[in-house]
Amino acid sequence: MIHVSADQNLYKIKELIPPQTELSLYDPSQGIPDLSQADAMLLRTVTHLTEESFPNPPATLKFIGTGSSGTDHLDNEHLEGKGITLASSNGCNARAVAEYVMTALLLWKEKKQPKESFGKIGVIGVGKAGSAVVDLLSNFDIDCVLYDPPRQQRDPDFTPASLQEVLDCDILTFHAPLSKKGPHATYHWLDEEKLAGKSFKLIINAARGGVIDELALMKYYVEGKIGDYILDVWEREPDFNTEVAKHAFIATPHIAGYSEQAKVNATKMICDQLAAFFELGSGSADYEIPERIEDLAHIQYDLTKLITRLNPILGYDKALRDLSDRPDKGVLFRNLRNEWPLRYEYASLKIRKELLREFKEIHMLGVQPI
Repeated sequence: MIHVSADQNLYKIKELIPPQTELSLYDPSQGIPDLSQADAMLLRTVTHLTEESFPNPPATLKFIGTGSSGTDHLDNEHLEGKGITLASSNGCNARAVAEYVMTALLLWKEKKQPKESFGKIGVIGVGKAGSAVVDLLSNFDIDCVLYDPPRQQRDPDFTPASLQEVLDCDILTFHAPLSKKGPHATYHWLDEEKLAGKSFKLIINAARGGVIDELALMKYYVEGKIGDYILDVWEREPDFNTEVAKHAFIATPHIAGYSEQAKVNATKMICDQLAAFFELGSGSADYEIPERIEDLAHIQYDLTKLITRLNPILGYDKALRDLSDRPDKGVLFRNLRNEWPLRYEYASLKIRKELLREFKEIHMLGVQPI
């Protein structure tokens, strides 16, 4: 029997864990759990395992899986040097992130420039999430400029734009991992130097806090040198900068990738990798996501009302702003992420066909007719 210690907030972990395991759950707010009897650990981004925080992993621990696309909370070199195999859920939430970006773009356009086109959108980071963003933007016939030098090195079929081409775009959306070292470090990639002399209409960060220099971003916004910004990620999460949030067009608590489908995918992916590593013979247990039909009342909708009826992005925005002045805002930030009901991705929603005919954008997002 394989002993697995898992974050209690890993979605549907009890339902998806392979049956040939003995599962114990831990509360990440209480720190790193006792792993002396564990063969494997399953965690989330809130648990940071570094040489300082986790210097001596127990000898029994052979596998660590994170239910997230990013791994910047793990010191890969240290952990692998201790003989631990690492796994992630890379790509699990790509569609959810893409839908967040497109939803935010539509809400921004409706309020700020309803009669104008988006212009060119620069996508910085074209991995799983960035590629899903490009696909969805293409559905709307939006002109995209792709920038990802590391991908160019590993993918001979990928030809990125130059730095100057992406910085000449009207809108930027970020989907790069956070890295502070190496030739393609992304920490504060967008800084005062790159903002100087530009007049972006909108900047979106749904990647990692720190990829953008938040203070420089706010400074240029306050000075009227950029139009708006939308942030889902923050430099000192969960203790986010309230002044930066105050000026954002939309500010949310790191939930761009939080959908029912993405959460199930994340847990399933690390459970499947755990099963393969320990040769358990079968992967994650079966779990089927129920269908959701939105029986919308026959009231007068505009695009903003309909989008926000289907996607709670502005609810998260209001909740984040409401807790900005609270001394325990870091704890409340985590609670927003862990306790709010998960949204469904658009393709899993069904609404009246009359609304889909009236609002083509909703159909283009993937919502289906009843």
